[in-house]
Amino acid sequence: MAMLLFAGSWLVGVRALAQIMERLPVLRASLKVAEAAGEPTWSFWIAVTAAFGAVVAGSVLLLGTLLGVLMVEGSQVLLDDLGLAVEHNALPAPLARKLGAGRLLWKQVSRIERSGPFFVLRGGGEKERSDRKDPNLRFLLVDELERLILTILERSPNLKHED
Repeated sequence: MAMLLFAGSWLVGVRALAQIMERLPVLRASLKVAEAAGEPTWSFWIAVTAAFGAVVAGSVLLLGTLLGVLMVEGSQVLLDDLGLAVEHNALPAPLARKLGAGRLLWKQVSRIERSGPFFVLRGGGEKERSDRKDPNLRFLLVDELERLILTILERSPNLKHED
């Protein structure tokens, strides 16, 4: 459903940009007539810049919204006896890893905090393993969030949490 909304909104934006480009010869002729008449053309340039800026801003907001929906709908936090794993199933693997998917052992969890809309679990609680960088796991919302946080607080021996 999110992909359909994204595709439809993106097509509307592309169509608006195509209409601006289609009317560009007419706008150019109007600009030349205004210059020949000695009228100022700064308002024309402001309008064209604002139109392109609106298309770019709309595209960025659209991509951000799609990413947020996919992270809320496709995120899972899996718990077992050894640790926990965060998966973002709706995202491609490299992007999911960059956005906080991964696995931490209970003794590796050093901090739990909020960073913007994300809950962040930071690794580094186990001091003897310095050969590899511990991941930072991020997730937005999951089912039974309160129970998940309490479980993390109970099972992580090296945890320091911030409000």
